[in-house]
Amino acid sequence: MKKIIITMAVMTSMLVYLLSSCYKNKEDILALPTISFRSDVVPIMVSGGCGCHNNGIATRAVQFSHADTIFYDAILGRTGLFDAWVNGGIHPGAGSIDFTANQKSIIKTWIAQGAKDDGGGCSVNGSITYTAKILPIYNTSCKGSTCHGGIATALDYSKMVAKKDVLTTMLNSGGATGHPGPALSLSTCTVNTFKEWIAQGTPQ
Repeated sequence: MKKIIITMAVMTSMLVYLLSSCYKNKEDILALPTISFRSDVVPIMVSGGCGCHNNGIATRAVQFSHADTIFYDAILGRTGLFDAWVNGGIHPGAGSIDFTANQKSIIKTWIAQGAKDDGGGCSVNGSITYTAKILPIYNTSCKGSTCHGGIATALDYSKMVAKKDVLTTMLNSGGATGHPGPALSLSTCTVNTFKEWIAQGTPQ
């Protein structure tokens, strides 16, 4: 009888230990997988459901891609709109367009994880001029009916140069602060390009 009691006590102790160990490690078990902006979010934004944003036509819809070029900043710059949409809102352009439940889950998780761009940036070499490098970024990422040229002031070379201090604040925060409108999320490539343009004396 004594042996049975001792055996049961040992088994109970081992069971308590195992259960407590599993409990302590629950964070590892419940940890969400990291969502990639480039591999998980961008494919949603350039898919058929977002056709108006990927047809190369200058309409109210900000273009997310055209042909083989993806405008990452145009997507990143609308993170706030996506956040409102996947949390009970509707498509910013109205209509019956909507993400699937799985797409909403991906976007929600990406935003909860900081809405980071995992693209790794790019190398910025040579002469950086407004016409060749800055204007194309502005045209694809900043213009639109709800952005610059629409409800916000249209920008050109002289206005950008005059607002160089504002640009610098935006660049140093990746767009999180400094922008007179909503907070932005700028890709490393765009930040590096604008910084180099300013460092070179903002050539036109």
